[in-house]
Order: sequence, then structure tokens, then C-alpha cells
Amino acid sequence: MLVLEAGLTDVMLWGPPVVPSGPLEPSFRDDVEAWVRKCVDAGVTRIIGGDRTRVLTEVAESNGIQVHPYVNYNSFPRHGWARVTYGWSLDFLRPPVGSPEAGTLLKSHHPIYDNPRIDTSMTDFARAHPEYRSLPRDRSYTLRPGQDLYLSLAFPEVRAEQSKEFVDVLEETGGSGVQVEFVLGNEDENGVVTYGYEEAVASRFEETHGRNPLEIPNDDPDWVQFRADYVTRYMVELRDTVKEARPDATLSATLIAGEPGDQLKLLHDWPAWIDAGALDELFFWFRTNSDLGDLARQMRHAADVVNGRCPVIAELSCYHPGSFQEADLMVEAGRVAKDNGADSVGIYRTHGVEQLNFWHVLEQFSRT
Repeated sequence: MLVLEAGLTDVMLWGPPVVPSGPLEPSFRDDVEAWVRKCVDAGVTRIIGGDRTRVLTEVAESNGIQVHPYVNYNSFPRHGWARVTYGWSLDFLRPPVGSPEAGTLLKSHHPIYDNPRIDTSMTDFARAHPEYRSLPRDRSYTLRPGQDLYLSLAFPEVRAEQSKEFVDVLEETGGSGVQVEFVLGNEDENGVVTYGYEEAVASRFEETHGRNPLEIPNDDPDWVQFRADYVTRYMVELRDTVKEARPDATLSATLIAGEPGDQLKLLHDWPAWIDAGALDELFFWFRTNSDLGDLARQMRHAADVVNGRCPVIAELSCYHPGSFQEADLMVEAGRVAKDNGADSVGIYRTHGVEQLNFWHVLEQFSRT
């Protein structure tokens, strides 16, 4: 992701370096150095994400650029998932996928899929500890296609295992900070996550509220808030763990942007995180929506709630379907975000910047 801090020539980049070689190849460092020079020329001062190599950190820092790796919160590749994979007509694209000829074909071709196959993946920790699973209302251990596997934050072992990964990636990369990436969960028709019905959580709710969560709607406000409070407690614990290991490390989180209350349905009670001082920075990810009116309204709400207690960054995707893939629209989106309280503006992600040739957009951002 590429981020411009409002009113400054400070630009951050989110994503791995786009280089032809891999970490085990002799040319990798040279390729990373060439790519980092492009970042320097565009005014980049921080890379968020990266490729989890110390090489990237060493090269970036030697050019005055910080590296902040990120880890996805409590889902794949954290613990597991069930996905449907397809055979696609795009597999038979004759010209190289990055060539102009392929680009022309892809603009007019409707992809056709065939042979769907369900693949299930699970981490060793999740496989070894089924008792730690966070369960849906029917308490089934079987993942349906498209679902992620979540572990329950009611167990200190889960919280400790998850926090360890954030500290490990900091030590592995030598980065200056780490980010928690929150994405969509397993949701019902109302957009509310469907897990949290394991006995350890359900019985505690019944003790506290006098109601059985198996007998109330999944979107009952008390039941949603009760589950969200587990995430808030974890975010405070994560802050303490990261700061104990690296007091100077920046801890940030990124959330998919939405209307007030949308994040709480996903158990992401970010105002409570800010109240608790859990974060040094907060990102709102405009992922599949390029409507400037929505951007202005949602960014203004976030900035007003945070009220200067930490930097708030608008993360503008040029990668996902429905995202900002026109250069002029991306530039205008950056202006709208800053006009509505964003301390910084970002572009997700490096592959999109390369393939859409958005480097000139970054240069415009860096001169703002």
C-alpha cells in the first residue's frame, strides 16, 4: 500500500516488492535494490507489508524507508479456510499475461470457469487444538466453501499464539512496526459474523446477561457487543506484547471501511480500541468501493470519532473489483479523503501500481 501523509512529502507503500526473482535466488538483492530505487524516486518513506525478508528491510532502511510487516487477524493463513478453486478460460490466454495484446483481450473477454473443487487448509496449531475452535450456532466443525476457520479468543493459549506471530514477524524482518489486517468474516444475511457460539463464550454470556445465545438472533446487540469485547481485550493484550518486545515499534490496524456500525457487525469495535489506547495508527480500507460520496462520509465519521488521538489513514485500493483504477479518480479520492479528516492517504497495492502505471499518481501525492 502506498500512503501519502497529508500536507507532507511522505509516502508509504503497502505490498511486496514487485521483482522477478525470489529470496533464494542470487539476483534477489539486486532486484530489490532496483525496485526500492523506484520507490525512492516516487517519494516512498514506508513499506507496509513487504515480503517478510530481512533483505527488503536492510535495502529499504539504507534508503531512508521504513518497513512495517502485517499479519492477517485470526483467519487464513492464520488458522485455515475452505475455498472453491476453479479452472478458468484465462488459463489458456496465449500472449503473456502482462503484454499489451493480453490486456486488449482481457478487456473484452468474460472469463468462463469449470471444474470447481473445494480445498480446505488448516494450520498445525488449529489442527492440534480443535477444542479452541470458534463455532457457529450449530457448533459444526465442518467449514462450508468460502468460510474461514477462527479460533476463540476466550482461550489465553489462542491469544498468546496469535500475538507471538506479530512479534515473530517483527524479529524476522527487523521492521519498525507491525500491522494487524482485519478482513471480512463468516457473515450471515445481515452482515454479522456467525461464530462465537463455542461453550466458553456462550456460557459466559448467559451468566452475564441471563439469556442463552442459542435462543436469540445472531444480530442481538448485546450478543454482538459481547463477542466484540473479546477482540477489544485481545487488541489491548497485543499492544502490551508488542510494546514489551519492541517499545519503539508502531502498532497499527487496517479495517474495511463502511458505514457507522458496519465494523461492529464483524466484531471490530474500533472506537473501543482507540479509547483503550491499543493502536498507534488506524487505517480504513476502501477496498471494493470507489464512490467518492461514500469515501467522504465514512472518512469524516472516522476522523470525528478518533478526534486526533492517533493518525487516521484512508487506504484506497486500486487492486480489488470496484476499486479506484483510474488515475484521475485516485488523485481526486486522495483529495476527498484529506478534505474529510484523513491524516494520510494510501494506495493498495504494489502490483496494481505497477500494472496500472500509477507511479505518476504517487509522485502527484508526494508533491501535495
